[in-house]
Amino acid sequence: MAPEHRFPPAGYRELRETAAWADLEGRTAILASGGDAVRFVDKFTTAALATLAAGESAEGFFADVRGWVVALATIMRTEDGLWIDCPPGLAARLHAHLEHYHIREDVAFVDASETRAAHVVAGPDSAAWLMARSETAPPARMLGHVSARLGGIDVSIVRIDWCGPQGFLVQSSADDAVRLRKWFGAEGLPRASAAAVETVRIEERYPYPADMPDKTLPQELDRTARAISFTKGCYLGQETVARIDAVGHVNRTLALVATEGQTLPEIGAAVTLAGEPVGTITSACLSPLVGGAAGLTILHRRAMAAGSDLLVGGVAARVVPHAPATTAPHKEHT
Repeated sequence: MAPEHRFPPAGYRELRETAAWADLEGRTAILASGGDAVRFVDKFTTAALATLAAGESAEGFFADVRGWVVALATIMRTEDGLWIDCPPGLAARLHAHLEHYHIREDVAFVDASETRAAHVVAGPDSAAWLMARSETAPPARMLGHVSARLGGIDVSIVRIDWCGPQGFLVQSSADDAVRLRKWFGAEGLPRASAAAVETVRIEERYPYPADMPDKTLPQELDRTARAISFTKGCYLGQETVARIDAVGHVNRTLALVATEGQTLPEIGAAVTLAGEPVGTITSACLSPLVGGAAGLTILHRRAMAAGSDLLVGGVAARVVPHAPATTAPHKEHT
């Protein structure tokens, strides 16, 4: 697919101001079933899964024994076990990671990425739009998920926060994908481009695999309040996560930086402070929210309050502060 050069990209305004849908190609979907599914997966994620009821979800990191991030996922409790949803490109790695520790437990992992189709419906009017067309109301609580029918098609609808303050992940069978997309169009819902979704994701600071280089720690990705439980039982990588919590901070954190002008930062461009490297650009876009070029980077904390000395690829840059929260924070199950 050729890159889109329109600014803002097609559908961006609708994602931010009204509602739009988009195709999410290649998302990772792993199904875990069996009597030990919840107990087993709970030992490998920072999320607290034991108290989840069917229809509830948690966001969590999967980490290796050293505490380095393998994946960031939304983990949904179903009647049969768990549905693990991740950004594209993680299916083989996460499946292998879980199977590596699977010995005798009653749990089966199925990579369903090729048999499920993922879409997003997002924007301030998205909940009302879905409610008007389904007998089942979309979930009001962040990360809640329901089974519903849209245009006569069976779907799962999950409330998400990485495509704006109000967004929903809509998944169906891959066999129904074309029919669902045609239905969105017939119902008059505008289609947002992949570039629009990517722009909003970057503006919302939601990390994709490209933003999680080797040896990234969970607390460096700025999702601690939502994705890490400090009250659950033992899990792989917990020693590192707990040690960082005891110290009180990490030395780096995911940040959105804006650069002067309209030239897109190159992926891999160095972020420097007074000539010293403090980060690397991992995702970039032309952002209407910041009024120009912007990128994600895991930035050293000493650069977070930097002024004119911060450069990206030699171009003056600044850290974009977080906007005030527009949704209630996730409450950890106890």
